[in-house]
Amino acid sequence: MEITKLEIQKNNKNRVNVFLDGDFYCGLSLETVMKNSLKVGSNVDKENIDYLKNETETEIALNKAVGYISKYAKTKKQIKDYLFKKGFDEFVVDFVISKMEEYNFINDEQYANAFVKSKTKNNGKKKILMQLKQNGINEQVANLSVENFSKDDENIFSICEKYLKNKPIDIKTKQKTYRFLISKGYETEDVLKCLNKFFKDN
Repeated sequence: MEITKLEIQKNNKNRVNVFLDGDFYCGLSLETVMKNSLKVGSNVDKENIDYLKNETETEIALNKAVGYISKYAKTKKQIKDYLFKKGFDEFVVDFVISKMEEYNFINDEQYANAFVKSKTKNNGKKKILMQLKQNGINEQVANLSVENFSKDDENIFSICEKYLKNKPIDIKTKQKTYRFLISKGYETEDVLKCLNKFFKDN
């Protein structure tokens, strides 16, 4: 295959559009083009160009992924979804994920533990588990983190007390409080125990 055109991209002066046999084939970094002495008229092997393409794409994807987690930790699934939305293919995404795991940029167990610690004061185990699974944490890791850090029996009465502050102590309030605590992810049995204790004491 012959390189018939090399064109600097309009929106990114560090990337070059490569045309093979008259058709656009891929974009490469300017550094890659120069380092490999790619020139118009050169005959190139398709496998070599594909290798250079993947090398460029993985570098770009890795930079984007590191930027994506710069403020807040993310799960493996969240980073994968982000990169796929950016248009990177499966080969590039898998490579980036493996590199990020190798250098501990991604650690789903650490993420799960930190997430539970941040949520456990105001949410029950059921809600936290649901959120962890939505974020891509597997069931075993999610369950272990919740069991280690979430203490519903220590938090639910405090939350109930705050919710009921300045509210009338009657059956309607009790029903609303029940629905509120259930929505926070607490188990039905724990909610009923809490309500019975609070309304009995007051």
